[in-house]
Amino acid sequence: MDSILQDLRYAIRSLRRTPGFTFTVVAVMALGIGVNAMIYTVVRGILFADLPFPEPERIVLVQSLNPAQGNGPDNMSLPDVRDVAEHIRSLTSVTVVLDWSPTVNFGGDTERFEGALASSGLPGALGVAPALGRWFTPAECSGQAGLGTVVISDKIWRERFAAGPGVLGRPLVINGRTRSIVGVMPQGFRFPENSDFFVPFALDDTSGNGRGGRYLNTFAHLAPGVTRQQAQAELDALSASLSKDFPGTNRHLRLLVTPYAEALGREIRPVLLMLLLAVTFVLAIACANVANLQLARATGRIREMGVRMALGATRGRIVRQLLAESLLLAGVGGALGVLVGQWGMKLTLAAIPEELPFWMHLELDPKVVAAVAGAAIVSGLLFGLAPALQASSGDILAPLREGTPGGGDSPARRRMRNSLVVAEIALAVVLLIGSGLMIRSFLRLQDQRLQLRTDGVVTAQVTLPGAIYKEDADRNAFVRDFRQSLLALPGAHAAGGVLNMHLGRSNWSMSILPEGLVADDQHQLPQVGFNVFTPGYLDVVGIPLVRGRDFRDSDIATSEKVALVSQAAAAKLWPGADAIGKRWSFGPDDARGWFTVVGVIGDVQQHIGSSGSGTGEIVVPQEQWSSQMLNWAVRSSSPVAVVAPAMRQALRSKDANLALANVRTLGENIARSTWSQRIYAQLMGVFAALALVIAALGIYGVMAYSVTQRTREIGIRMALGAARNDVQKLILGHAIQLTLLGSGIGLAAAFGVTRFMQNMLFGVRPDDPPTFVGVTLILALSSAVAAWLPTARAVRVDPVVALRHE
Repeated sequence: MDSILQDLRYAIRSLRRTPGFTFTVVAVMALGIGVNAMIYTVVRGILFADLPFPEPERIVLVQSLNPAQGNGPDNMSLPDVRDVAEHIRSLTSVTVVLDWSPTVNFGGDTERFEGALASSGLPGALGVAPALGRWFTPAECSGQAGLGTVVISDKIWRERFAAGPGVLGRPLVINGRTRSIVGVMPQGFRFPENSDFFVPFALDDTSGNGRGGRYLNTFAHLAPGVTRQQAQAELDALSASLSKDFPGTNRHLRLLVTPYAEALGREIRPVLLMLLLAVTFVLAIACANVANLQLARATGRIREMGVRMALGATRGRIVRQLLAESLLLAGVGGALGVLVGQWGMKLTLAAIPEELPFWMHLELDPKVVAAVAGAAIVSGLLFGLAPALQASSGDILAPLREGTPGGGDSPARRRMRNSLVVAEIALAVVLLIGSGLMIRSFLRLQDQRLQLRTDGVVTAQVTLPGAIYKEDADRNAFVRDFRQSLLALPGAHAAGGVLNMHLGRSNWSMSILPEGLVADDQHQLPQVGFNVFTPGYLDVVGIPLVRGRDFRDSDIATSEKVALVSQAAAAKLWPGADAIGKRWSFGPDDARGWFTVVGVIGDVQQHIGSSGSGTGEIVVPQEQWSSQMLNWAVRSSSPVAVVAPAMRQALRSKDANLALANVRTLGENIARSTWSQRIYAQLMGVFAALALVIAALGIYGVMAYSVTQRTREIGIRMALGAARNDVQKLILGHAIQLTLLGSGIGLAAAFGVTRFMQNMLFGVRPDDPPTFVGVTLILALSSAVAAWLPTARAVRVDPVVALRHE
């Protein structure tokens, strides 16, 4: 113990003598470990979250998968859910959950909230019962029996009812229907993400009885003693039976059981792993840089090491002393890195414009601190061991000779420094290319935004409760009247409604049957995006009408069925032909009949998915689809502060039970929809900038040390008549060789690594030539500047002074 304390005291004294070196190493390590601490926190909070359920490992998600369609796992249809609940004995408490956005009136203005429709098995599936009152009975999840009950979250109980015990039985007007509160969920429970109101879902509902309608999130609990594999075997048998009995909808369909915790991070997992790889690269580059600094410093201490060994110090004692310095530097850097990580996490969370799911906790906890401590220790060993071994290698006299005039620098140390620089450059190339792809992908998203007219456009969402607007005619009448009210607002130029806002968060796709196409089953039909417009929407947001006509007020439920189709969808459905006049339907037996294409519109993404591979969209008029929910857009010359209250007043004058939700400008709406891509691009940009700076510092450090070692040689060459430019070219050639070698290795690695980014990119190929070429040029320029600075300084030295240099 005394010897360890002695090593630490000596390490502190030694590092205090070189404050510039100490500050640089601590700063580099703090940044490297800080970004790792931040991403560790995110990965821990999402992929390895401690779910607030008694047995989270036994909660499973039941999904459907059709390999013939080439898509990932999908939700379940209601008939398939009923079959699972009836026939699969390895799963208990099979329950469905459907996202829901109710309007609630607490006695004043109507407000919009997040909620969920759920069946009676939810407490059994999750192992969480109401803290007060009860959950829904099976009878209430049947037919119309559950229309009068609601369960609320603890958050609503405390904020709106002051946590009063008499809340049970209180009436609450939700979507225009009076319900009675029968239960309050435990504190923090807002399943599946941030739900505050839960109402019964009728499992015997027959209104949407098609097996092709897969829209239900389905959860269950593994029966006691049953493994996931046993449950999957039962589901495979049921899948085969359903495929045989219902070939039109279930052919090739396989029912899957997936652990809930695994399914939660499925979509974001590739992005998080990419960010984790990026920060690992940053830390590796930092370690390589610090190792180079340590090698240069150790070379300057060769005489000291030789003297100590000549006085009896063993090689192990020397190595331990140098490792103590490295671990001390890494420890201080790691401690500061935790602060950097916390600061970076706060900035990142502040940039997220929406509430995170209730189960996600992005905060530093003991496990993250342990991971950071481990990273600091490993980093200290990585950047300290090789220099320590190099500094203590050889016999006693060799270090003494190398510490005297003419001793020079050993080839082994030069090779190690050069290898570390090449590794830094290679890792920086991979990280810069990955960052460049993410940034170009986000810029492509911005290009999509430019295709919409966002100036002066205010958007809001209105949902028509089924309890009040029961018939299509009721909804259509409201939509017509409300649009005219919006057009009458002060300064309004255009107004219209859309089911799924473009560049938004919602996405519908449909299987379409073009007239003349013969398909054996539904899965062979082409899929395209689907949307619903009112007249005027194209004019509001500026989507171009390429040819044909827009929807008219005369396109009503009883008139000829018409549709608009985007250019991409037209090329997919009728390649090489004019889409105007073409007919299509939702299937050979669909009661809605045939729709005729009357117009072709420009391509704008309906939804920003992970890959951004748009399939276009086909659009029908609101009067011929009658959606309960519409996003409204008004283009006005008046400011938002005037338009938003006027829209609320217009809605209140039509129906005081309705709420205007998500009121914001179209630009803000798009920004909220693309926040994750923006943050990914920003983080990758920050990591890449760190990598570039650290790699450039590494080249600068090696060149500065190399020039220092060759100062005497430079003086001799210049004394013999060599021109400054010739000397500069000679020294810069070494840096160029290192840069070319590192860049070549990095480019080869990037070609392989970026293949895994395909699904994260929007409109950019993983081997995008401009990105690869641009990154190579940026790194080459940075390396040239880093190498030129010490060289330019050296050739300005007087040759006589250089010849006297030791």
